[in-house]
Amino acid sequence: MEELLRFMATYEMGVYIIFGVIILINLKKLLDGWTGLRKANFGLEREVAQKKLRSAITIIALFLIFGISNFILVSVASIRYPGIANIATPTIDLVSTPIPSGANSEGVKATPETLQQTQTAIALTGCIPGQLEWIDPKDGAEVSGSVELKGTVNVPNLGFYKYEYRFQSVETWTPISAGNRPIVEELFAGRWNTGQLQPGNYSLRLVVSDNQNNLLKPCEIEVKVLPQ
Repeated sequence: MEELLRFMATYEMGVYIIFGVIILINLKKLLDGWTGLRKANFGLEREVAQKKLRSAITIIALFLIFGISNFILVSVASIRYPGIANIATPTIDLVSTPIPSGANSEGVKATPETLQQTQTAIALTGCIPGQLEWIDPKDGAEVSGSVELKGTVNVPNLGFYKYEYRFQSVETWTPISAGNRPIVEELFAGRWNTGQLQPGNYSLRLVVSDNQNNLLKPCEIEVKVLPQ
């Protein structure tokens, strides 16, 4: 259901344009039918003109209803699934991403090589130290049972965030939980229950949107779920 609503929200404007074109075409048919009805001198001509009128009115009414229904569904979906109207290919502006340029956490002066490594890590994983990152588990960790998830979501103009997982051979992401307040090295609201999952390698990701519905690149790590 969420995928259908996401599709409707993503292509909402295109749907309205198509509906609008269909309605305009049938408005012309409606006018032609009305003109033909006024000029009709014989019963057969009037019957044909009336059929055009009825057909045009029916199609216009149907697509108006479709348009209103689509608007209502997308509006409800934006409340039920925050950020559902966003494009599914998020990007991040590395130029605007703050990169430590003075000293690192241990007071050692950063070098061009370390800055390049940081930029590369952000580009590959989407994780930004101090703004968007997983604290626990770490990338490459082994987990089992009910797993506490801890991280940092502290980006400017935060709108909402969600965290989800997928088995590495599967394309579909499964949501765990979501939130809309900044956190810094804190536990997320929902635990990840791996007890019923197939053992193997999984991806965990944080998906963040700002208050203008712009998605950042997700912060993604890999973990291994062990059998219980």
